[in-house]
Amino acid sequence: MKLNTVLLVSLPLFILASCGKSEKTDNAQIEADISPISAKVNSYVAKVLVADNQAVKEGDTLLLLDDAAYKIAVLQAEVALEQANQAVELAKSNKQVVGSTVEGATANSKAVANNLAAAQAGVAAAKVKLTIAAKNYTRFENLLAEKSVTQQQFDFAKAEKDGAEQGVQIAEAQLASLQQQIEASKAQVNTSKASVTPTVNGIALAAIGVRQAENALAAARLQLSYCVVTAPSDGVVSKKTVQKGQSVAIGQPLLAVTNNTKMWVVANYKETQIANIKEGADAIIQVDAFGSEEFKGKVSSFAQATGAKFSLLPPDNATGNFVKVTQRIPVKIEFAQPIPSQFPLRAGMSVSVKIINP
Repeated sequence: MKLNTVLLVSLPLFILASCGKSEKTDNAQIEADISPISAKVNSYVAKVLVADNQAVKEGDTLLLLDDAAYKIAVLQAEVALEQANQAVELAKSNKQVVGSTVEGATANSKAVANNLAAAQAGVAAAKVKLTIAAKNYTRFENLLAEKSVTQQQFDFAKAEKDGAEQGVQIAEAQLASLQQQIEASKAQVNTSKASVTPTVNGIALAAIGVRQAENALAAARLQLSYCVVTAPSDGVVSKKTVQKGQSVAIGQPLLAVTNNTKMWVVANYKETQIANIKEGADAIIQVDAFGSEEFKGKVSSFAQATGAKFSLLPPDNATGNFVKVTQRIPVKIEFAQPIPSQFPLRAGMSVSVKIINP
C-alpha cells in the first residue's frame, strides 16, 4: 500500500520536472547591426559633421570630402558628351548630303538615258539621208558621163552625199558621247550609293560614342556623389577615426553606425543542450548591466555551424592529437516586446538566457 502511494506521488512530480525543464547559459551577448563607413574615393576630409556617440538618421550627412577634382571630372565628361552629340548631328547631316547626291545622280542618269532614244533615231535618220544622197550621187554620176546633166547638178548631188556622210558621223559621235555619259552617270550613281553605307555606319559609331560619353558622365557624377558621406541607417556614430584635413583612400575605415533600434541576443549553447531547444520557444533574458531585470524573448533561429568554425583558426581534428571539446552553437533570440527607454541596450552587453521548453 505504501509502495503504491509513493508511485502515485512520484509520477506527477516526474511529469512536472520534465515539462518544466529549461536550458540556461550565461555565454550570451546583445547583438546589433554595425554598418562600417569607408571612403569610396581618394580625397581629403573637408568637414566632419558628427561626433562620437551622436544619434543619426538614415541619409544624414556624416562628413564631406574635398570634391574639386571630381567636379572638374564631371565638367569634362559633360563636354565630351556634347562633342559626341555634335558628332551624331554631323553624321546625320552627311547622310542627308549623300542622299541628295544619290538622288541627283539618279535623276541625271535617267535624263541622259531618255536622250539615248533620240540620239539613236538621229543616227538612223542620218543614215537614211546618206543612202538617198549616195543613190542620187551615183545616178547623177552616170548621167554626167552621158552628158545628160550639167556639171553643176552633179556637184550639187556630190555635196549632198558628202553632207549626209558628215551627218552620219556627227550623229554617231553624239550617240557615242551620250552612251559614255550614261556609263559615267551610272558609275556616279553606284559611287554615291556606295558612300551611303559608310555614312550610316558613321551615325551608328557616333551613337555609340554618345552612349559611352553618357556612361562616363554617370561614372563621374557617381564619384562626385561619394564625396558626401551619409548614414546608411538609423543609429549611433561609433568608432570615429576621421578628422578634418585628413587624407583618405578608397576602402579606408572612417567610422561606424551602430543600429540602436533593432537588437537581439546571441546565446552560445552547448551542443548537448541544443536538442532540448526549439524555434519559437520562450526565453527569459537578464542583462548584467540591469541586475535582475528580466526581458521576454523568443528563439528565432540556430546557426548552421559552431562558433569554433567561424574562428580565425578553426580546429582540424584530422591533425595532431584529438581532444574532444564540447562545442557551442549560436542561437539567435529576438526580444518579444519593445525595450523600455530606461534600459538602454548596447551591442556587446553580457546577458544570461533561460529558454523554457514548450
